[in-house]
Amino acid sequence: MTSAQELLQQYGPREAMEYDVVIVGGGPAGLSAAIRLKQLAVQSGKEVGVCVLEKGS
Repeated sequence: MTSAQELLQQYGPREAMEYDVVIVGGGPAGLSAAIRLKQLAVQSGKEVGVCVLEKGS
């Protein structure tokens, strides 16, 4: 088993991004939800980070 320190030395640090909402699935429902959340945030004068994840082929 490889330790975290060994992985860090071998591959370097990982990049990380923070989101307020993560939607799994980029179909019609997932995309509609993401758009609506962004619209509601704009109406409220707030900023919301939304990420839509879709599996690759």
